[in-house]
Amino acid sequence: MEIPEGNVQNIQKFAANRASAEKESTSQPLSATALHAYARRLDGTLRELQEQVRRQEDELKKLREIRSHGLLDGEIDQRARVSEARRAKKAYDSLLQSEEELPVTDSVLPSLIAIDETSRLIKESKGFVSVTAEKLSADREQLRVEEANLRDSRAIASGLRERLQRIRNANARKQEQTPSQVAQEVLSQQKQRNKVLEREFENLRGSLNTFIDETLAPMLAAEDLGGPTVGDALEVSDATLNAGYTAHGKPKKPKEKETTENDDGQQRIDKFVRRKKDGSNPTNKREAAATEVHDLLDSLLEAGTSYVILERDSAIPRFLVRAKVAQYHPRDARRLRLIDFGRSLA
Repeated sequence: MEIPEGNVQNIQKFAANRASAEKESTSQPLSATALHAYARRLDGTLRELQEQVRRQEDELKKLREIRSHGLLDGEIDQRARVSEARRAKKAYDSLLQSEEELPVTDSVLPSLIAIDETSRLIKESKGFVSVTAEKLSADREQLRVEEANLRDSRAIASGLRERLQRIRNANARKQEQTPSQVAQEVLSQQKQRNKVLEREFENLRGSLNTFIDETLAPMLAAEDLGGPTVGDALEVSDATLNAGYTAHGKPKKPKEKETTENDDGQQRIDKFVRRKKDGSNPTNKREAAATEVHDLLDSLLEAGTSYVILERDSAIPRFLVRAKVAQYHPRDARRLRLIDFGRSLA
């Protein structure tokens, strides 16, 4: 909805005049005589309006009578019908040529009409402002989304241009090289990638061994002894493993009283001890569980997609199956293999 510029200027002019009038009325309050005169002017304006309405109603009544008794009478002959039509036309022409009856100069009717029109425009403007504010908020949100999409598009386009330029450079370089040079370059790149993969594999293997020795082995040993399932008890001490668990899975009280200081010192020493492939025997149940986990993982990695025969049913293979790292043979629970992550499970 657009408001004409002329209406806006008129409203601004009316607001300025009204503000000046209010300021003047505040500084010089109206007397009783002035108020009485203003009331008389209102009464005169009302009488003028009522008189004008009465005259308009009389004229409308005459026109209706002429239309109903003259033009719509089917029994009047042609000459009378033409005469009635001419009289009606003359009456309409006289109404069109008559001067408009406007209020007198000192009438308050223009001010009342202006106030009513101004109030209507103010209400419409307030509604338009609220609608515009909601639309502006939605447009700003859409603008933020579009700006984010634009940044993503520019980043993708920049990456594609860089990738395309690298491919063009590589193709141009290959065209200038002999087949043996290209083969040598590809072989060198493959060796470099293999070195990176081997280094990352060793780092990952070291982190896995540390996790097994320090965190997983005690929980597996506890589950194997009839204690809580792996993950239910995050910290299991060697003293608890040595004491064992009851038939209800509760830890037994240690038979010999050991100080916490000695147990913590032993754990700090064991933290820096790494598993050695020299065939040394484990000294406690935690180390035995860690050795069994390492041996089983090594066997599974060496077997690849083939099955490995388990020496006994323990918590270790059950944990690997729950973790979706390995799976049992469909018809033989003594055989286990790693899950082929490149395929979906059967």
